[in-house]
This record gives sequence, C-alpha cells and structure tokens, in this order.
Amino acid sequence: MHGRRVAIVGIFGALSFLLTFIEFPIIPLLPFLKFDPSDSLIILVTMAYGFFPGFFTLVIKSFLFIFRAGDGGLIGILMNFIAGTAFITTLYLLKNFVKLNNWINYVISSLLTGVVAYGLNYFVAIPVYTNQPTSQFVSNIGISLQLFFLLVLLFNFIKFFVDSSISHFLLKKTKITSFAQTKSEE
Repeated sequence: MHGRRVAIVGIFGALSFLLTFIEFPIIPLLPFLKFDPSDSLIILVTMAYGFFPGFFTLVIKSFLFIFRAGDGGLIGILMNFIAGTAFITTLYLLKNFVKLNNWINYVISSLLTGVVAYGLNYFVAIPVYTNQPTSQFVSNIGISLQLFFLLVLLFNFIKFFVDSSISHFLLKKTKITSFAQTKSEE
C-alpha cells in the first residue's frame, strides 16, 4: 500500500472505532444485538480502495475496540471482526468477479453475513455468555430456534444494509472514488 492509502486506512479505522460509541438495539427480543454505524466506513474503504485496505481498516477498528470492549467483551469483538470480514469479502468478490448491481451486492453480502453471524451466536457467543446451550437460552426467552435464526438474520441484514447504504451515499457525495480510480490507473 502507498503512504497515502496507509494514512487513509489508519484515519478511517480510528473514525470507525469512534462510531462504535453510537449503538442501540433494533430488535427488542434480542437487545444484545446492537446496531452501530462503524462498518459503514470499512465498507467505504473496501469499495473505494479494495479488499486489503478495507480489511486493515477493520483490523484497526477491532484493535481499538479491545480497549472499549463494551457489553460483548472480547468474544463480541471477535464476532464483529468475523462478521465484518465475511461482509467485505463477499462484497469485494461480488463487485469484482460477479459484477452485479451494487444494491444486489449489498443484499447478498448482508444475508450471507447474517448466516455467518447466526452460526457465531449459536455456537460461540450464547453458550459462552449464558453458560447454557443456545436452544435452552432461546427457549428461556420464549422464542423458537427458527424465530431466533430469522431475528439474527434480520438484524445483520439491517445492520450491514444500512452501513452499505451509508457508504454508498458517502462514495457518491465525495471524491474518494475518483481518487481510488485515478490511483489504480497509474
């Protein structure tokens, strides 16, 4: 990476971390799933500069997030990192190899990330945090496993689709894309 891109990755990683302080639950039955707009900047960097700058922006955000930890602790940080990596990997591959419309790419990437996040919640987070099998935890809160799956999928779809929409809007309203295109043409 060139010096200017390294600086951009660092700045956007730090800004992305700051956006983690704006968080709120969006599904009342699962209040531990909280939306924050931090991934919008990671998606922006991925769309403008490519996979590796986006990935390193995610690494910086995740590293800084360790010092904040929040309700999710280290497992939450790891899950967010894996979900973010799944999203930008899918988005990058769709954008560069399948070449669908951006909005279709956002939908597919968001849905796939939701499936990954469900697996992470089912097999890692809930058993670790509650010290009980996920099926028992879900039963205790009064919903079925199918509804739990749909709610986790819905949450991640909303989170990553909104973050994608924010980054899409920012790319259209700034000169970031033109800088990325001119640099890649050199």
